[in-house]
Amino acid sequence: MEEKYYCRNCKGQRNHKTIFEKKIRGSDDVGYFHWVNNYSIIECLGCENISFLNIYSDTEMTIYNEEGAPDYDNEITLYPFYLEEGRELDGTYYLPKTIRNIYEETIKAFKTSAYILTAGGFRAIIEATCNDLKIREDDLSKRIDLLHEKGFLTLNESKRLHSIRFLGNSALHEMETPKKDQLLILLEIINHLLENLYIHDKKIGNHIDTIIDKYDDFLKLIRNKITKDNLDKELTLSQILGKSKILIKPIDFKKFETKLIEDIDINKTIDFLITIKNEDKIIYKIKKIPEFNFDF
Repeated sequence: MEEKYYCRNCKGQRNHKTIFEKKIRGSDDVGYFHWVNNYSIIECLGCENISFLNIYSDTEMTIYNEEGAPDYDNEITLYPFYLEEGRELDGTYYLPKTIRNIYEETIKAFKTSAYILTAGGFRAIIEATCNDLKIREDDLSKRIDLLHEKGFLTLNESKRLHSIRFLGNSALHEMETPKKDQLLILLEIINHLLENLYIHDKKIGNHIDTIIDKYDDFLKLIRNKITKDNLDKELTLSQILGKSKILIKPIDFKKFETKLIEDIDINKTIDFLITIKNEDKIIYKIKKIPEFNFDF
């Protein structure tokens, strides 16, 4: 039998067919209260996406109309949970781990209509972002203002974050449940914040060369430049980087190389390179193909 249910892949109500179904019935000891749970695996007839459907009903959910005839109600739950409205971020793997975890937990809360937790989660995302950007203040209001003053956000963007702070405070301190429409607006603000700070540049950087001004990105570039053809070769840092050296400002290049040597010789955190001093030059012997560090 075909029925219309929400398809999280098609983003709308679609016809589904039932692949498997099991119905379980029960009642209380005296037979006054009866219930039924219908479990189904369903497939979207448009994109073939698979969902798990639970339809529950009981005798307490019966409503009698004006003519005295019973109308039966039920609770429909689709798994995995989904956002019927609003947009979930693409590319969350580009986010710092702590921010990514909070974002994903917050979205899960939103999908299950846990609106107080969702508002608290949005507030926590701002806190975690400030921590990541080294914005050190005890008061979140001051931290948000500093995001603007330090050039991370425009004035209007910082004002929007205050809206999240207000709603989050009301939810967590006053136990006021925010409305879904309010949370959808906050989701847009959070998505815009995270895309601008973390995601857009990373996506562009995977396809278009951009300036490298962070040591972690510098290390990632070196790792990507080392191939099997480089094994056991002795090269300068400029030779390893090749044309990509132009992506690094001279002042940063010097600073990054100093830290690289420290990580190889002192901290021992880099094991795929060996430093060899050659007169006034530092030569690097490529010991092995580096393993990719997913924390970058």
